[in-house]
Amino acid sequence: MCELCEGTYVDKGGSGSLSFVQPCPKCGPMPKEIREKNWADFKKRFQEAKRQAAPAKKEVS
Repeated sequence: MCELCEGTYVDKGGSGSLSFVQPCPKCGPMPKEIREKNWADFKKRFQEAKRQAAPAKKEVS
């Protein structure tokens, strides 16, 4: 694992208003396969959270 980005492919630096975010200079940008997998995982978790947060639909008589 890269010591600079710790496997995130992102180099964060600076402090305060001078902070920056850029691709890791050692690893380069995140590979497309990993980015697509992360996005699919996020969408799955988001849909599950929306489903759990939705109020139960009950028929009121």
